Amino acid sequence: MSGRMDDELIDYLNILHFISTMEPVVLWVKAGSDGVRLGGDPLCHQIFMILIEKSLHPESDLLFSVKTVNEAKPPPEFREVGLRHAPALQHGSDLILSHQDDIIDYIDREFPVPSLKCECSAASDATANLFRSFAFFIKEVNIDPNALTMELIRLDRYLANINTRFLTADHLTHLDCYILPKLHTIRIALGALKGYEIPINLHNLWGYMKRGYAMESFRKSCPSDQEIILYWAERPDTPNLTSQKRSQLYRQKTAYSWDVPMDAQNGKIKEKG
Repeated sequence: MSGRMDDELIDYLNILHFISTMEPVVLWVKAGSDGVRLGGDPLCHQIFMILIEKSLHPESDLLFSVKTVNEAKPPPEFREVGLRHAPALQHGSDLILSHQDDIIDYIDREFPVPSLKCECSAASDATANLFRSFAFFIKEVNIDPNALTMELIRLDRYLANINTRFLTADHLTHLDCYILPKLHTIRIALGALKGYEIPINLHNLWGYMKRGYAMESFRKSCPSDQEIILYWAERPDTPNLTSQKRSQLYRQKTAYSWDVPMDAQNGKIKEKG
């Protein structure tokens, strides 16, 4: 009798799990300057990209929606569940997560197909200090871009010595979903606010970015150039925009810099796959 009850309990729990996975996941991301469009936060871009990549797999049962939120004026449905910052994730009536690692762990656990897990110490080492160097430079903790350039060179050299399309495989992994938005942020934000450009002679790096730009999950989750610039310009510890430049950004047609410089291509950009 006990065995039968245990089996029934397991069946019941499996049904509950099936129902919960059929409910759409809701991802909250920072809103852009108009309060509606995607904001320029690379962390929101990363998690949005993960959800798209998961949902595109033919065996995935992940359904999700994305809502933008102005954290200064959050809607009641955001505020009343105790949320204060994005990114945040809701699933069903009880599951609420607001920490990056918790969100990613939950997505992997509940929606394991496809697996985006990555265990490659060489790739991790090659990317470990990249965003820290960017942050130090844009916040003017370090006024010399050399440290950032050296990290980009380090990544370029790693890419030169692998035979996969992305950092550790021929498909995107969590490390790619982390690094590609960061590289794009470096390109757009530093170009506008510091006049810094990723060196054109880093052909392996540009080839990697080109392959990333071609991915549907990257494009659909990517904020516009204008929103990336505004996101970083509005921080208290980064260079400000002049009122004239800000007005120009608001008036410009929405732009997405997914191209690769012609000089980088002429320099025999490294293609794979």
